[in-house]
Amino acid sequence: MSELRARLLERLYPEARQRDPVIPFLELVDRYVTPTSRVLEFGAGAGERNVHHLKGRCAEIVGVDVDSRVRTNPLLDHGVVSDGVRLPFDDASFDVIFSIYVLEHIADPGAYAREVARVLKPGGVVLGLTPNKWHYVAAIASLTPTSFHRWVNARRGRPAEDTFPTTYRLNSRHDQERWLGPPSFRTAHFQRLEVAPNYLTFSVPTLLAGAAWERTVNATDALSRLRVVILSAFQRC
Repeated sequence: MSELRARLLERLYPEARQRDPVIPFLELVDRYVTPTSRVLEFGAGAGERNVHHLKGRCAEIVGVDVDSRVRTNPLLDHGVVSDGVRLPFDDASFDVIFSIYVLEHIADPGAYAREVARVLKPGGVVLGLTPNKWHYVAAIASLTPTSFHRWVNARRGRPAEDTFPTTYRLNSRHDQERWLGPPSFRTAHFQRLEVAPNYLTFSVPTLLAGAAWERTVNATDALSRLRVVILSAFQRC
């Protein structure tokens, strides 16, 4: 990013939480994690992005991912490789399950819902940070191939191996409450956020256009359905 664009971004969004929705999401996760919690990060990956600090603050944090690099993820007590469909854990194993930018990749939301319900303890919580499918970023992504996503992410400094196909089947309130609703779950938290236009920082005009969009959809709850990300929590009944 050029110096001018960086200065403009800093001026428009001086606080880190205005630029990165992972920060408020992890604050939400913190509400549910206690020193006795057993926590599962679903789609933990290599631990090079979306850094959290739960290790040592809960009884155990386990990560599961299709990527074998999860085994050496430094943010976890244990990393386990899974096919992404069947979770290799006993029933009622965890108090908290969370995922960061993973739900948009789930092809079978029914299977996902059944598995998290199975491995959560009664009263346990599953939380997710994921793109809102009604936002322009997700809309464009749904209409373009994975190769284009890899190209865009490469320009943003993300390795190709960390870009996966998207389905957007758990990326609206309706879809999440359909699969993570009664009788197994109840909605504990649902929020949409719009932050800095991180995908539009490649030029000053696009950055300004994205900032105008952000100001507009944050100005009224009537436009909240168009905000970029969803932060949600569903409690096991």
